[in-house]
Amino acid sequence: MASFAQRAFPLPHTSTSQSEARRYSLARRNLLPRDDRVTAVSGLWQHEFVIRSGASIETFLWCPRSVDDHGAAPADPWATDRVQACLAAAVGLADASYLISERTLRRLHPGLTPPAMLSVVRLPTWNDSALSSSTTGLLLVADGIQYAGNLGTLIRTVDACGADGLLLTNPVARLTNPKVFVASRGTVLSTPVRECQSVEEALGTLRAAGFVVYVADPAAVNPYREIPYGSTRLAVVVGSEGDGVSPGWQDRGHNRVAIPMLGRADSLNVAASAAILLYEARSQRGTAPCP
Repeated sequence: MASFAQRAFPLPHTSTSQSEARRYSLARRNLLPRDDRVTAVSGLWQHEFVIRSGASIETFLWCPRSVDDHGAAPADPWATDRVQACLAAAVGLADASYLISERTLRRLHPGLTPPAMLSVVRLPTWNDSALSSSTTGLLLVADGIQYAGNLGTLIRTVDACGADGLLLTNPVARLTNPKVFVASRGTVLSTPVRECQSVEEALGTLRAAGFVVYVADPAAVNPYREIPYGSTRLAVVVGSEGDGVSPGWQDRGHNRVAIPMLGRADSLNVAASAAILLYEARSQRGTAPCP
């Protein structure tokens, strides 16, 4: 007898020999071309966020327990209202949906055990106006970020403090890396993020939108709490994990601010620095979010 999930959602069976399944494997390992703006998501909470955000699902794959390579599924491990609602929504949103076997699941995502749901999800594309149209007037610029976990945490920080968005210069880590989705708690799908190919391109975007630039620099003379950020549009620039901001940002005469280091470490994690500076700016403007 088929499981409840299989009876409710009769889907074609697929395996790793089919391109849709192989594409998930490539996305999960961050091996697709950089300009292929899809990421791999897995598990219940990730799919629930995808659904709430209204993101586009390219391919949805799911594996109940005890599904063999012929599609037989005698077990019934998915019979909860929460899971059934997520399955129904994902199948409804996806361009294509497939049932996969446990053997296929092991090939696509080693370490996962059924029941499991997997998807290839398209990331939204944001233009300059999406980063500057909000009344918040607060933007984060991240230069040369190398690690996907840090990039995801920066996106989550932008979301948490209600900033307009994130502008990336000299990017190394890819937005499509699944680690970005996890570290951002899915907010990579809902937070405006734009990648610039050069500092000049980013500066052109900021100037056109009327932003004043503040660069985080541990060697700066002025501590961040002694700077009057005012009510003008403000862009806070943080640098890479090892080298800080690139010379393209340092040599422009921008305002430079420091977070005092009172211990032996010479700097904070880039996401921690961004959070301190963004929340300070919001606090000074009297627009800090309330609990």
